[in-house]
Amino acid sequence: MDKAFVEEMRKRVEKELAERERSVVQFWKEELEKVLKKPAESLGALQVELKNLATRMENRLKVLKKTGM
Repeated sequence: MDKAFVEEMRKRVEKELAERERSVVQFWKEELEKVLKKPAESLGALQVELKNLATRMENRLKVLKKTGM
């Protein structure tokens, strides 16, 4: 393969990965902001909300691992 082609493909892949990472971070940032905006009745309620968010993240990771992503 041509070195220029390989370099161009590497740049495209890196750009795509960076865009996907930004998208994922933005999504979870928005989810966390939703939790922060909710009026917490108590520290325990906030802990439950954060645990729910962590559980959702863990479930998503399991799905990604199963699908090979």
